[in-house]
Amino acid sequence: MSFTVDFILTELPKEEKEAWSIIEHLREEYYEDKSGAHEKLVQLHSVLTQKYPCLCSYADDDPELDNCPWSDGPMINNFASKMGMVAISYSRADELFPFILEKALELDIIVADGQSEKIYRPGVPVNNSEKPWWKVW
Repeated sequence: MSFTVDFILTELPKEEKEAWSIIEHLREEYYEDKSGAHEKLVQLHSVLTQKYPCLCSYADDDPELDNCPWSDGPMINNFASKMGMVAISYSRADELFPFILEKALELDIIVADGQSEKIYRPGVPVNNSEKPWWKVW
């Protein structure tokens, strides 16, 4: 099982329920989208994999493969024209999610965390005082 994060390039309504409905629709389109990754998502992929190499960059017998935080690869295949997704290991969520969130927002990409049902938007301060849902209290 993995922790998934959606990256949205389309404007979303402020109302959360309506926004999640649009995200669900975008996910359906995403699986059929063969137009290739949007330039912003290619940039995000580059930033993410510079720090945390893609799962597919390891040889099958590489001992570092077990330390890769990504749950699938090649990651670039997870990016389309209107949205993208990444899947990370739950054991690395504390480490990766803040980095992923920061880098996506810097590129004006909306981040949707389906696990906590939170939507993070560029230009809106992130409340870091809340514990993530995956943390044990």
